[in-house]
Amino acid sequence: MAELTAPERLGARLRALRQSWDDLPVRQRHVCEAFGLSGALISSWENGTALPSEDRLHAYARFFATRRSMAQHPARLVPSEDLTTEEERARSELIDDLVGLREAALGGPATGVRETGALGGRFWYFPDDQPITILCTPLSQRQLAYTAQAAEAGDLSLAAQYATNPWHPNAIRNLGNGDIDALLVLVGHIRAENPAADVKWLSYDRITSPDQIAGHLVLLGGGDDSIGVLPSGDISTVRSFQQELELPVRPRWPADADEEFGGEFVVTVDANGVPAFGVDRSVGEEVYRPRFARDEQLSGRPRRVARGAPLLTADVALLVRTRNPLNPSARLTILSGIFSRGTYGAVQAFVDPRFRTRNEQWLAATLDPEDFWLLLQVPVFAGRDTITPDLGRPANRLRMSS
Repeated sequence: MAELTAPERLGARLRALRQSWDDLPVRQRHVCEAFGLSGALISSWENGTALPSEDRLHAYARFFATRRSMAQHPARLVPSEDLTTEEERARSELIDDLVGLREAALGGPATGVRETGALGGRFWYFPDDQPITILCTPLSQRQLAYTAQAAEAGDLSLAAQYATNPWHPNAIRNLGNGDIDALLVLVGHIRAENPAADVKWLSYDRITSPDQIAGHLVLLGGGDDSIGVLPSGDISTVRSFQQELELPVRPRWPADADEEFGGEFVVTVDANGVPAFGVDRSVGEEVYRPRFARDEQLSGRPRRVARGAPLLTADVALLVRTRNPLNPSARLTILSGIFSRGTYGAVQAFVDPRFRTRNEQWLAATLDPEDFWLLLQVPVFAGRDTITPDLGRPANRLRMSS
């Protein structure tokens, strides 16, 4: 018997998955129902005559991670945040397995080569003499316990005074920075890769002129679209700037969601499930939410809480590299998590010496390093320690540009 080709091996694996529940038959029509696709397309994937996209393999992994996919009629995809710890582990392993077979079928595109910075990296190396500006997310009035009445009466907390009053003898410019951990790591790395570069940083609300963001620009944080800014300024310049990017992915805080912990990223898609920008082209959406530790012994699996906050096990972060709309010769980079954990993890992906080289190699081999977007899963250990995402591991890649 002739050896199977790489696409046929993936198809055989998909077929074997569908036949793996001996006591619970899964037909192609069940997969069609859950995915909203035609039987002919599912059949072509199982026969190895066509390759499913990576996001479709993510759907396969979610479907076969739990038998609850078949608990209702029609069959459905159980929301990721509703998966148990064991189901999430199974989903993650299936993603790695299936996407690995897909990458083998694609044959691995050649890696692009470009100059490197002083540390040998490519992602954070800017070979021209343009300035580099990092925009950071300001903490909100609520987060700093700032009120106009308290400010007028002189009753602000010391932290709020230091963060909001530039004339205070103890004024600390970055005390109101919502992503200070990520900023410290990023500034040090960019300066190391570009020793002669002019690197500056400021919060979104302190922009007074488009000239401040016309060089190489990094948008750090900002996933929380509900944050209100302090009296020192507004972020209308940045928001109008971001609208020009025409990305099919955006952060969202549903009206009925928890104000602090209910954020999500939304990808708008067309009739074929392809990411599409603009209401006229998009007919649906895909939602990606952070994951929290659950008490699996209690009804409803409530979130586990430590010191008044839910325990986060994985954040979602958006990573974007494209041209700066204000200056096509300069680059724009966005690193934005729903929480500060996600932003920090996205920064670490190309800063952490253990992962940055392999992540750069994966990026150059898979996407256009100068024009892409990518939704990441950023693991958090024990609700406290942010783990650098390995982009070569498919389970850490949620959705990306083609």
